[in-house]
Amino acid sequence: MKILRHKLKPHTLFCIIASVIVLVSYAVFFCIVSKHYTVMLFFSETMNIDSVRIEQSDDKIVAIKDVRREMFLDMIETLSVEVESIHEGDVRLSVFYENTYEGEKTDDTGQTVTEPLVEQSAYEVDLHVTPFGTIYNMTHDSFNGMWTLQLLGCALSIIWIITLGLAFYEKEKNGEFTYSMIIIGGLIFFLSVITIFSLYDIVVGWDYRHFDTIKNVLHSFSQISQSFISVTAIPLLLFCLVLSISNIQLVRHEGFRPQNLLGVLLGLAVFVGVCMLFLSARFYTGSETTQILLTVINTAVAFTFSYLECLLVSTIVCAITSTRYQIKQPMDYIIILGCAIRQDGSPTPILRGRIDRALAFEREQAEKWQHHAKFVPSGGQGSDEVISEAESMKRYLMEQGIPEERILKEDRSVNTYQNMAFSKKVIEDDAGDLAGKAIAFSTTNYHVLRGYTLAQRIGMKVKGLSAKTKLYFFPNAFLREFIGLLFEKKFFHLFVVFVGAAFFASLYFVLVY
Repeated sequence: MKILRHKLKPHTLFCIIASVIVLVSYAVFFCIVSKHYTVMLFFSETMNIDSVRIEQSDDKIVAIKDVRREMFLDMIETLSVEVESIHEGDVRLSVFYENTYEGEKTDDTGQTVTEPLVEQSAYEVDLHVTPFGTIYNMTHDSFNGMWTLQLLGCALSIIWIITLGLAFYEKEKNGEFTYSMIIIGGLIFFLSVITIFSLYDIVVGWDYRHFDTIKNVLHSFSQISQSFISVTAIPLLLFCLVLSISNIQLVRHEGFRPQNLLGVLLGLAVFVGVCMLFLSARFYTGSETTQILLTVINTAVAFTFSYLECLLVSTIVCAITSTRYQIKQPMDYIIILGCAIRQDGSPTPILRGRIDRALAFEREQAEKWQHHAKFVPSGGQGSDEVISEAESMKRYLMEQGIPEERILKEDRSVNTYQNMAFSKKVIEDDAGDLAGKAIAFSTTNYHVLRGYTLAQRIGMKVKGLSAKTKLYFFPNAFLREFIGLLFEKKFFHLFVVFVGAAFFASLYFVLVY
C-alpha cells in the first residue's frame, strides 16, 4: 500500500519539520512562561507605598510569589506583583493603597487651613487560569510573554521565506518560469519586508513589551499592508520615475502612441494612490462609524496595493531571470514567435533579432552536441501585411542557409497564445508525440516570461531564448507584459484581493466590537 502518492520535495519537508519544531517549542515555552504573570502598578507622588495591601479572592487559584518595587525605564517607580498559577479558575487580585495629598478645609474660626488628607484606593485585575496552567489577564486582555507572538510570526515567516526561496531557486535552475514562480517571488518579497519591519518593531518596543495586549497584536497585524506600503513607498515611486523617463525616451525614438506612455500613467497612478492612502489615514473626520468605514476601506485598498506591488516586483525579477537562463541541452524544435513585418515582407529589426537568436543557438548546439533542430516560425498574416509573419521568417531562415525541410511553418496564429498552441500542433504532427522532445522558443527579452506562462497553459514544456532589444524600449514593453499577465489570471487575482482585503479589513471590526 502506498502511504504517499507523491514524494515530498526537500524544501517542502524542511518547511513542515521546521514549522512543527518551532510551534511545539513555542507551545512548551508558552506553557512554562505563562504560568507566571506580573501585575505592574505605577506609583504617583501622592501614593503611600508602605500602605500597600494585596488580596486575592481565591488563594487556591494563584499564589503570590513576589512583591517588589522597581524602576520602569529608570524614571517611574512601580510595584510589581508576581503570581503563579495553582489551579484552573478565575480570581480577582486587588491591590489596596492610600493616597496622601494636601487638602484645604475651614476650621472653627472660619479660616482656611491646609492639612494632609488620606484617600483609600484600590487597583483590581481579573485573572483566568486555563487548564494548561497559563494565566490570562481578562482586565487588560493580555498574558505573560504576549510580545513573543510577534516573534513567533517572524520565526515562521523566516522558515517560509527559506522554503519559498529554495522553491524559487529550483524553478530558476530547471528553467520553469511559470506563473507559480511569480506568486512565489511575490510572497518572498512580501514576507521579507514584513519580517524586517516586525523585527525592527520588536527591537524599538522592547522596553514596552510587557504592556502588549491581544488588541495591540491584532491591530499590528491589521496594519501589515499599510506598514508594507510605508516601507516600500519611496523605492516604488523612484521605480515609477525611472519608468516615466524611459517612456519619454520611447516617445522621442518611436513616436507618440498611448501604449508608449504606460510607465507615465503607472507613475501617476502610484503617486496618487500613495498620497491618498497616507492622507486618508491622517485626516479622518465625521462620526465614529464614518471613521471605522474609512479605516476599513483604507485597509482594503492598502492590501490590494501591496498585492499588486509584490506581483510587479516579482514579475520584474522573474522576467530578468528568464532572459538570463542558459539552456543546458540540445533542442529538437525551436519556435520563433512572430511580430509585425515590414511593408516589403521582410522582418522588422525586432523580429530579425528573434530569428537571429534562434539561429545562434542552433549553431551553438550543432557545435557542442552535434545536434540540429527544426525551426517553427509562427505568425499569421495581418490585414496590413503582404505575407504572413511565418512566411517572412521562413524566407529569412533559408537565406541564412537553413534547408526548407527543417522549417515547419505555422501561419494561422494572431497572438502569442495561438503562436504556442498552433506551434504545438505543428510539432505533434511532425514528431507524432511530444514525449521526449526538447522544445525551445525564441522571442524578445521582455516577452520571454509571457512565452513560458502561455506554454505552461497549453501543457507544453519549453525553454526560452532571449533576443535583446533597445534599453529604452524594454521597461514599457515589459510593463505591457505585466498587465497581460494580470489579465491572464484575472479571476485568481480578484479572488485573492477580495479574500485578503476582506480579512484585513474585518480585523478592525473585531478590534472595535
